[in-house]
Amino acid sequence: MKKVTEYKKTEWEPLTDVPIPRCPDIESFHFSLDRVFGDNYDFSGEMHPFYEIVYVLSGSVGITAGEKVYVLNAGQCLMHPPGEFHRIRSESGSEPHVLNLSFHAENMPTPSGRIFEPSDALREEFLEISLEVRDGLHNSDMTLLATQRIRLERWLLRAFRNGHEGGVIKSSGAVRYAEIVRLMQDHITENLQAGDIARLSHMSLSKLKKIFTNYAGMGVSRYFTEMKMRYAAEMLRSGARVGEAAAALGYGDQNYFSTVFRRIMGASPGKYKEK
Repeated sequence: MKKVTEYKKTEWEPLTDVPIPRCPDIESFHFSLDRVFGDNYDFSGEMHPFYEIVYVLSGSVGITAGEKVYVLNAGQCLMHPPGEFHRIRSESGSEPHVLNLSFHAENMPTPSGRIFEPSDALREEFLEISLEVRDGLHNSDMTLLATQRIRLERWLLRAFRNGHEGGVIKSSGAVRYAEIVRLMQDHITENLQAGDIARLSHMSLSKLKKIFTNYAGMGVSRYFTEMKMRYAAEMLRSGARVGEAAAALGYGDQNYFSTVFRRIMGASPGKYKEK
């Protein structure tokens, strides 16, 4: 005799719509690059208002990302968030093959670490996405770019599951660099000169300059100024007035603050606030 399945009646419950924000939410692609660096390659560093994925296909690279310094080997990748200072150089005498894919995104999930080691399948898919994005940008193919947008969002969700913090350089110089960057963050509202930062860091000015030349590729005063302007940009986006941002960061002259902001951020504080 055939068994009859019995179902229990459940109590009625009101229907509930649970909003699920799109995350990641990629809005546009900025560039897709495929490059092989020489064994002496050393990029001085930059910051920009978009995300950038750095994927090492072969060789090794040293990467300064904010306050930390990493070494990435073949098969590893790292993502820079908007506004993060970063620098890349060849490591271990290799000629690294590197993919760079950048994009603007409204929302981004929090990864479990900075370094990712995607599976072979994910690596192949990233190669395809990078190539398709390059073609789409070159040919202004919106349909192709829209398709790759969805593919990359799905790729990020899968890749982010296996992030870790391996590869951090823990040499004395790298540790001191991280300590100094954190010190500057703690004193960002003050008008400090390089000598002041050296004194607060309990080191000589020459030692301080050497560390920043090695890991940041720029002088400590310039780095501190750029950090201040990134902080000012966040204040402006949050609704602060230009004068408030200037005063909060130790600038008594609003006009001078605006000049410095325009030079570093590429737009005046007023225009940046309107974006």
